Amino acid sequence: MLEQETASGGLVTTSLHPGHIVGPGWHPVGPLGNLDPAVWFTLSAGEPLRIPGLGAELMHHVHADDVAQAFERAIQHPAAAAGEDFNVVAPTALSVRGYAHAAAGWFGQSAALESVSWEEFRQSTTPEHAETSWEHLFRSHCASIEKARTLLGYAPRYEPDAAVLESVRWLIKHDELRVARPLSA
Repeated sequence: MLEQETASGGLVTTSLHPGHIVGPGWHPVGPLGNLDPAVWFTLSAGEPLRIPGLGAELMHHVHADDVAQAFERAIQHPAAAAGEDFNVVAPTALSVRGYAHAAAGWFGQSAALESVSWEEFRQSTTPEHAETSWEHLFRSHCASIEKARTLLGYAPRYEPDAAVLESVRWLIKHDELRVARPLSA
């Protein structure tokens, strides 16, 4: 609809589609595809983490600063941005297993992952966390930034794991996230 509005000579629009926004002050969508803070305690303690599905499902994060960059680039290149829509994400996505391993490593731990069925997972968490995990993971998000890179010069500064780590570090520092041990990363 917005693209048609621009093409017909009406209001000039541009749409930006960010991934899971992270950075200082943001609670990141965690390795299980939800916002359950207990996941961070489990990983920081080196305790087993029950993961639903294969663990190969993808999530695509983006640092808030990179979202701001995309807005700036769209404003700087109005002719290229007019009537277009752009994915605004990190250069790569994270798999459930890769994300959990990286996050455990931030605490000097190895991730102890236990694959479970979706039904078993639903029984081991709240309905809200289970539904949020399902909504994020069954889609297995991995978006291309090529259009934004080509037309706008979008060049994200953050890889997804570094962006999430910045969120986690800020949340711990501000006593908004309980973990078993301090970050070693």
